[in-house]
Amino acid sequence: MLRWPILIFLAASLLCAQEQSTIACNQARATALEQSAREVMQQRGYDTAIQRFQAALSACPGQPAIQLELGNAYFMGQHFREAIEISRKVLQADPGNAAALEIKGNSEYLAGDTAAAISTFIDLLEKHPEREEAPYMLGRIYYQQDTIDQAIGQFERVLRLNGHSYKAYDGLGLCYEAKGDNAKATGYFLTAIKLVEKDHPEYDVAYADLSELLLKTGDTKRAFDAAAMAAKRNPRSARNFYLGGKALEQLGKTELAVNWLERSVALDPNYAQSLYVLARIYHKLGQEQKASEARRKFLEAQAKAPGKSR
Repeated sequence: MLRWPILIFLAASLLCAQEQSTIACNQARATALEQSAREVMQQRGYDTAIQRFQAALSACPGQPAIQLELGNAYFMGQHFREAIEISRKVLQADPGNAAALEIKGNSEYLAGDTAAAISTFIDLLEKHPEREEAPYMLGRIYYQQDTIDQAIGQFERVLRLNGHSYKAYDGLGLCYEAKGDNAKATGYFLTAIKLVEKDHPEYDVAYADLSELLLKTGDTKRAFDAAAMAAKRNPRSARNFYLGGKALEQLGKTELAVNWLERSVALDPNYAQSLYVLARIYHKLGQEQKASEARRKFLEAQAKAPGKSR
């Protein structure tokens, strides 16, 4: 006799839960906050974007798309631990989510947990062999670890997926430079430059890598030209101004070299290479107080610097 009342009660309870779920997700507010956060992201206001994505997630909890956008904002804002944590939440529900694996792997790498990053990128490679990010990042990591042949294999894998990957060509240039094959390295750097010359005006790294190689081989004028182009494309890079300053010093243009090197240090006070060259130039110019200060800062910066920066 109690059967129908119980069923009615259960149905009513289910309907009530569904209504509460609908109320819990304010889709209109979440969408507006997402759009606002994306606009701020374009202006590199990452911390503000994080706050707005968090608010969007509060308005519509448990949404993987919002979680991924928040994870990306954490990553871009260099909050790597938070990016790792939220990507893990997405992966708990969807272990094969490629975007979450990419955020997690890149965040682990930049947070200094290289072993975890390698594991994540291998997982990404196995689950999504069609995507470029995993082999490219594995190539970068293997290059940093001086396992050059493994790095070459991964960069070549990228090029089989995308023959126009300028970053993979640049990576191969670094690898063959490390192997001592400067001619082959130059060819890869020039290929990368050709690919970015018109279509990617913001990409400066291949120019800087070529400049550094040309400085090593004594082709100083071309080294400066490449560094100048890198600085034009990215005037916020301390490395670009260091390379230009070093080339200018070797060309005998001391005052211009000081200007470029001081600009490098202004952009990054801990850029050890610029401080070292500045100390040497100041000494030559008889500016001993400046030379002594530059040497002191160089030694401090050198103690903090990673083993390989390229």
